[in-house]
Amino acid sequence: MATPTPNDPHSGKGKNKRLAEDELPLPMATSDAAKEAGLNILSRHHNRSTNIATEFWGPETYPDTTPTTPTTPSSSSARPRFNVYKACLRHKDLFFQLVLRMPYKELVALYAIDKEFHFRLNHYSTYLIHEYVRRHAPLAGHIFSWVLFPDVCISDPMLRPMDGREWLARDVPSFRWVGLVLYRQKIVRSILTMLSMEGHRVPAACEAALMKYWCIMGMAQSRLRVAFVADKEIWTDKDLINFQLFLVKLDMRLSDPIRGNGTCALGPMLLSQKGLSTLWKVLSGKLKLNYENTSDMILRTYAAEELDFNANPMLGEEISTNVPLHEEGLLALEGWNLHGARMPLALNIILAESIRRKLHVEQYYLDFVLYGTADLKNGKNIPIPIRLRRDKQVKLPSEGMATKEMKEKIIGLFDKGFGTRVPGRPLAKH
Repeated sequence: MATPTPNDPHSGKGKNKRLAEDELPLPMATSDAAKEAGLNILSRHHNRSTNIATEFWGPETYPDTTPTTPTTPSSSSARPRFNVYKACLRHKDLFFQLVLRMPYKELVALYAIDKEFHFRLNHYSTYLIHEYVRRHAPLAGHIFSWVLFPDVCISDPMLRPMDGREWLARDVPSFRWVGLVLYRQKIVRSILTMLSMEGHRVPAACEAALMKYWCIMGMAQSRLRVAFVADKEIWTDKDLINFQLFLVKLDMRLSDPIRGNGTCALGPMLLSQKGLSTLWKVLSGKLKLNYENTSDMILRTYAAEELDFNANPMLGEEISTNVPLHEEGLLALEGWNLHGARMPLALNIILAESIRRKLHVEQYYLDFVLYGTADLKNGKNIPIPIRLRRDKQVKLPSEGMATKEMKEKIIGLFDKGFGTRVPGRPLAKH
C-alpha cells in the first residue's frame, strides 16, 4: 500500500471527501435570487402556553420572525405597545422597589407564573428575601431567623457555592420562610390586640418576648430549651418580666366571669402547645372549647403522672376521649416521641429561669394587674381600643372611661338643670 503524500489532498479524508480548504466559494446571489431562495415563515409554534399574566399586565410581544432583505423593508414597522409592567421589571432600580412593595400573596403568584420575573428574582433572591422581611416584619425576621428553620430553606437558585466548595450549593431562605415570619407576626400582634381591646393592655416590649417564647414552643429537646432561655443575650431580664406580665393579663382574660372560660389553668395549657395558633383561635372565637376537645388537649399536653384521674375519672376512659394511646402526654416527652424521657414544659422553664436569676417577679404582680388601666401622671383612665362591626381597623378613643368624681359631677349638673326624682326633693323649675 502506498504511503500518502502531502501532494495527495484526498488521501487523509478518504474517497470522495474534501478538506475544508477545498470548499468552493458560494456564488453571490442577486437580490432577485435571494428573494426567491428565502423561506417565508408563516407561523411560529410556542412550546409553552400563553402567559396568564398577560390578562393583567398586557400581551407579550414576540420578535418578528419574517426575514428582511436590503430591498424588502420589515412588514411590522409599528412600534410595540408600551408595557409599564415590563418596563419596571427591566429597570435596574424600579425592579427592586416593585418586589419590596408587593404584597406577599401577589409576589408568590407572580413568581410562579412569569418566567422573566422568576429569573430576575432568582438572580437576587438572597438580597430581596432578606430585604423584604426587614421591610415588612423587622422584629419577627430577627427573632425567627432562617437558620432556626432549615426545613423552609432551599439550595441557592443560582448555585452559588457554600464555603468555597463548588460542588455544593449553599442554603438560602425561601418564600416559605417569608410566609412563616409574616404569619407569626400576624398571630402575635393579633393576640396582643385582642387582649388590649378587652381592657388588658400590655407594654410594646411584650411582642418580642412572646415571639421568643414561640421559638421555645417549637423546640423538642429540653437541653435546647434551657440553653436558649439561659442565654441573657437572647432572654434578658426585661423579657422574662414582660412575659410574666402577659401571663397575668392572659389569666385575667380567661378567668373573666363574662368573656372568659372560667379558669386560670387554661392559659398554661394553651401556652404548652407547639405554637401560639391554638391560643389565637381560642381568643378569636374560632375554636370553641367544650369538655371533649379540652379533655383531648389535656391528655396530649400533660403526662399521666400529673393528671388527677380521681377528680376527673372521664379522662381515663378511652371511650370518652378521641386521643390514641400513643399520643397521650406526647408534648411532655423528649422529641415529642412516645419513648422519649420527660421534658419540662416551656412555661415552667421560663418561671424556673426567673427564680434562678433572682428577679423576684412576685413583687410586681399587683403592678401587672393594674398596668394599662389608669395614667399614673393625671389619674385618668386609659382609653380602651375599640373596633366597630363595620370597621376593619382598631381605633383608640381620645379619652378613657370617666372617673367616679367626673361621673358625680356630671350627675350633679343634670340634677341642677333638669331636677331630681329622689323622693323628698322637688323638681327644678325652669
